[in-house]
Amino acid sequence: MEPTKTNPELERPGSVHSTGGEPRWSAGSNPNNPTGASELRNRAAEAGAELRDRAAEAGSQLRDRATEVYNQTRKTVNEAYDKTAQAVSSTYDQAMSFGRDHPGQLTLIAFGAGIGFGLLLASGGSRRRTGRYAEPAINALSDIALEFFRHR
Repeated sequence: MEPTKTNPELERPGSVHSTGGEPRWSAGSNPNNPTGASELRNRAAEAGAELRDRAAEAGSQLRDRATEVYNQTRKTVNEAYDKTAQAVSSTYDQAMSFGRDHPGQLTLIAFGAGIGFGLLLASGGSRRRTGRYAEPAINALSDIALEFFRHR
């Protein structure tokens, strides 16, 4: 019978596999050394606190930036709404004033617009025979209306 070869790792004192000696532990993590374990806990707690502080700071910066962007967007939307409301109000006032000053022309414009919309609706979106008449009629009526409002 051949003698068995032993694993040198198993025979070395201090090896975790050896039968004698103490196991090898990394520095500061020996469970038999309470000061090393508490030092490791302290370092972990400090690292955790530092990460928590960094995350809180990043969250605070993100919240501040989001609030700033929201306020800028809100201001821009409010300004656009105010400008649009002014333009619509001004156009409405011009149309009402024109209607009071020129009731006959306004009636003809409304009649022409009604015919144009009627032709559009009658065409049903397809290019039938009425399509040949609807586009030029609507273009002519919109040009007439545009000229009336330009001279105001």
